[in-house]
Amino acid sequence: MNHAHAHRMMKNGIASMLLAMIGGFFLTFEMLGGISFSPVPVFMDMEIPGSARGWRILHIGMLMNGIMAIALAVALKALVLSGGRAAIVSWGVIVAVWGNALFYLFGMFAPNHGLSLHDSPLGEASLAGALAFVPAIIGAVTLFAALLLMLGARSNADPNP
Repeated sequence: MNHAHAHRMMKNGIASMLLAMIGGFFLTFEMLGGISFSPVPVFMDMEIPGSARGWRILHIGMLMNGIMAIALAVALKALVLSGGRAAIVSWGVIVAVWGNALFYLFGMFAPNHGLSLHDSPLGEASLAGALAFVPAIIGAVTLFAALLLMLGARSNADPNP
């Protein structure tokens, strides 16, 4: 019953991991100060936007989001949820994954790291900060709702419906 929703979550988890790999390349290029195609002796001197810290956060964060989406998709298959509730779980997780992606990406360009919509001890508010903060908050709320629904579901293996 939940297989289509779980499949959608898995696909988004895999796409998240692909974005993590791209972030890993940008991390490498930023650390090297340009684009390298090692072992081919080609190097293009180029300033990569962002920071090594920011690209590392995107790289690791999106790997973890991909693992989360895939793990929750597997768990969803083991639960009994109505089609509507399974859809809410699926979309809640997906919104969280991509909300986090925007948080990691725009947060690296925000003086306040995208942790608020206003000035904070970390830095001033900015458009990049808002583009990081808003999707992250929406994703946190949708993930919280998805997890609560999953927590309240019963197992497929439960003999007592």
